[in-house]
Amino acid sequence: MKLNALVDILQCRPLLRRKDLARRFGVIPETVDRWHRAGKLPLAVYLPGCSIPLWRPADIDSWETRNKRKRK
Repeated sequence: MKLNALVDILQCRPLLRRKDLARRFGVIPETVDRWHRAGKLPLAVYLPGCSIPLWRPADIDSWETRNKRKRK
């Protein structure tokens, strides 16, 4: 997973931070933290030397698509 994240960065596809996800889903960043701890989000990426969780946009897109189908 880390390799894919590095490839995304090198191809100028920025990783998403918790505040990016909060804005996208219309929630506060603490809610994203709770979802992350509860395992409700895709696996986060941790870059070397960084303890901040980051998410690949492609992982979030596919997760969002799967969850929209489940709600219908």
